[in-house]
Amino acid sequence: MQIDEDPSWQDPIIDYLVNENLPTNKSEARKVQQKAARYYMQDDKLIRKSYSSHHLTYIKYHQALEVLFKIHDGECGNHSWGRSLTQKALKIGHFWSTMRHDSTKYVKRCDRYPGYKPILNLPTEVYYLQNSL
Repeated sequence: MQIDEDPSWQDPIIDYLVNENLPTNKSEARKVQQKAARYYMQDDKLIRKSYSSHHLTYIKYHQALEVLFKIHDGECGNHSWGRSLTQKALKIGHFWSTMRHDSTKYVKRCDRYPGYKPILNLPTEVYYLQNSL
């Protein structure tokens, strides 16, 4: 069974790093070369160079959801917030382009997220007024 994936932003970078192919447009070619300076290929994986820590492995979106689940809800998960969830994913060596946005979105879907819990010790009129806004 063959799975077709949508083209993504890293495809021209991978093509340049592996085959040294550049786009025909000069400005696009320069952009690809500048972006490719921050990456390298290792065993068919795109690796991002990091100055503050170890190098980061680029992962696709479906793999990112698995990583977020393991960090947030897994056996040792502590239901951390979006920013700390992003930092934990970086610390274990994963990277994707929308990781901060995805982490925050994932945390908001959690049933322990306080944004969806009722506020205790308030009269019911005040509670219903806050939720109707």
